[in-house]
Amino acid sequence: MTKEHKNTPENTHVVSTVKKNTRRKNSHIVTTVQNNSVRKSMQRNASADISLSGMPSFFSAIMSTDFLQLPQTQEEKRILINHFYKTDPIVGQSIDLHSELPLSKVRLSLPKVTNETEAIEKGFESAHDRAEYILDFYERMSKNIKLFSKLIESAHLYFLDGDVYLFAQESDVAIPENEIQRHVLEDGTVRDNLKELSEKYYKGWEKLITLPPDMVSVESIPFTDEETLELKLDSKTKKLIEESTTDEESAKKTRLIPDEIKDYVLANEDIPLGTNPNEGSFCYHLSRKKISYEEYGVSLIERCLRVLMYREKLRQAQTQIADRAMTPKRLIWGEDLSPDDVEDLREQVDTALLDPDYSIITNYEVHWEEIGSRDRLLDLASEYDVTDKHLYIGLGVTESLLVGESSYGGDRLRLEVINTRYLLFREILQTYVEDFLFEPVAKKKGFHEKDKWGNIRYIFPNLSFTRLAIRDNQDTYEQLFNLYQKGSISVSVILELLNIDPEDTKEKLIKDLFTVNDAVFNELIRNIYQTIADRISTDTNIFERLIENLNLVSTVPKDEGQML
Repeated sequence: MTKEHKNTPENTHVVSTVKKNTRRKNSHIVTTVQNNSVRKSMQRNASADISLSGMPSFFSAIMSTDFLQLPQTQEEKRILINHFYKTDPIVGQSIDLHSELPLSKVRLSLPKVTNETEAIEKGFESAHDRAEYILDFYERMSKNIKLFSKLIESAHLYFLDGDVYLFAQESDVAIPENEIQRHVLEDGTVRDNLKELSEKYYKGWEKLITLPPDMVSVESIPFTDEETLELKLDSKTKKLIEESTTDEESAKKTRLIPDEIKDYVLANEDIPLGTNPNEGSFCYHLSRKKISYEEYGVSLIERCLRVLMYREKLRQAQTQIADRAMTPKRLIWGEDLSPDDVEDLREQVDTALLDPDYSIITNYEVHWEEIGSRDRLLDLASEYDVTDKHLYIGLGVTESLLVGESSYGGDRLRLEVINTRYLLFREILQTYVEDFLFEPVAKKKGFHEKDKWGNIRYIFPNLSFTRLAIRDNQDTYEQLFNLYQKGSISVSVILELLNIDPEDTKEKLIKDLFTVNDAVFNELIRNIYQTIADRISTDTNIFERLIENLNLVSTVPKDEGQML
């Protein structure tokens, strides 16, 4: 065979076909030999178990398809969680209940001032007078920083995102000029010790701001409970600050932004946030289920993301079917119709659809069926029942708690568990308010006294809560009323159970005392009338007058009648 003959297209095709057939046969032979070898090896080594009869497939609970569809970053996770909070009724209602029920009502209790002598030295009439002054100061400060609304907001973010960043801005000490002049010495210098003036005009925290979670970066310090917080401003704010150096309008908009923040932005650096409340303005990281070496908390919705994604797939599949079946399909037929009859029937049907008054007339039987979406939609009732139960478990609620259609006795155990969790959450908020907001202010304001051992004790009110509203009111009321009758508790506890302000009730009772609004006023009038009746019957001749006016005959001897 010559080269010319080898290079012709026809011969090339033949050679290629031969090579392919040869390769296919060889491959088949090799595969057959390998399979026989594996089968013989398995027959020698395997027992009676058939699990080794096939090659096992790869399985991973982490690297599954639905896991890869979940968010992988904190920002993506927050976006998805907020989406389900706004769109899923079970998730949204559960988060709202967890945010509102523990904080049904918040109060500041009167602080305990025990050192009477020190209170008088401070210029107060008594220790109780000083305690009322301190309570009034903290109530005004709490109202100024909107403490209650910030706690509600913090509870919402605590369960929704798992992280809350509360920035407390300290107020400046503004001492009036005339007060400073009183401390000017004869040589024109000012006294170095202006501590009393600073304590007098110090107003505590000026603002309590909830920072956006996406703008705060957290870094845990190894082997400690400390962490560093940095604020990352958004591009819009950065651009506004950068333009404020040249644009007058931008400068007006940014005049309230502290110069220190502007310096960090112009230097293209993140803003470090202080975490020590005793050093001035600080940021507190309130996190849910966070371990000391971790950086972020855990959202309550995070464990439900797979269930929510699965429900979303079912919803989208059902929606697509409903969209396709929005316009019903029509199946119209007649038996043994000629092509001309079919076309005539088609024209009549089209005309009838356009004109509702048009009548279809034929001399043969016509069948008309409407195929709608009812028989084509998926039956997802059982799927939704299962996923609903998973959501109730993951979100820590009950169906009766969400819809309010059950009695307390049926869900008593589950509601007790929820009550216990709410009490724990109250302790977390109480620790933050008292240790990080109230105590640092008491140190700078001079609200302290020495106890009987000589130790300094800072004076500030305690954050108290009313009872949880999901307990059984009837049983709780009876138990508390029995304790009240025995003198073991104050009546204010029962009034709080009924959502009645004890202090306001006390003032009204004092105001109504010895008036017609007094609860025992009618009994007093009745006793007075009884006393007057006794005096009239013994000190007057009312008995004789009655006998005379009624024309009666007295059977009492004359001497005894006079005695009466």
